[in-house]
Amino acid sequence: MFSETLRQSLDLSIFWEYRQTLLVGLLQNVYIFFASAALAMALAVVVGLARLSKRFWVRGLSTFYVELFRNTPEFVLLIWVYYVLPILLSRLLATQFNLSPFLAAVLGLGVAYSGFMSETVRAGIQAIPKGHREAGTALGMRDGAILRRIVLPQALRRMLPEMLSQLVSLFKATSIVSLIAVPDIMYQVSMVNVEQMRPLPLYTGAALLFCLVIISATQMIQILSERWRRRGWA
Repeated sequence: MFSETLRQSLDLSIFWEYRQTLLVGLLQNVYIFFASAALAMALAVVVGLARLSKRFWVRGLSTFYVELFRNTPEFVLLIWVYYVLPILLSRLLATQFNLSPFLAAVLGLGVAYSGFMSETVRAGIQAIPKGHREAGTALGMRDGAILRRIVLPQALRRMLPEMLSQLVSLFKATSIVSLIAVPDIMYQVSMVNVEQMRPLPLYTGAALLFCLVIISATQMIQILSERWRRRGWA
């Protein structure tokens, strides 16, 4: 019985049969990943810098932002952004407001992971010795130029390992966007399963595909990072 179950779970012929449909779904995951990663990193830089502000109220607001979105499950954020946010905006703007599932997924995941990434940004910037900033000041550089030309390039090298781990987690989190009707690979798998009633090979194939994409992307980024460091770009 166990061997038969194992054989069925490893028989991925049905996954191959529906490969075009499932590939279209996977592309949705990729699109959401890149869009939400861009949003998360942009917000992370702003919030990370705000955490280092000399103004108490700026630090307080940024700390509240980080703790709120780091400790709220992605599932809850997706549901809230897709169902609750349009209601609030509709009442605020006195007009009908809707969010597409794709946009809601990007906003939900982007905001969620910006909380984690902002702490990585803050730690990376704080790791740069103060003497480097003081040297820039001595040369007559403005604060913005010091940050852009001295601090961030060095901080980015320190942030890379942790940032890579967070990006991997973000891509894995795209597997839950089907909860708000995004036609991603898990949504397509569930639709095929309704028709074929073969969950084992379908979900096994989806898991293996996620692993393949993540491992390939991770290896490629690590190779590029090593080349980047050897050339002294950070």
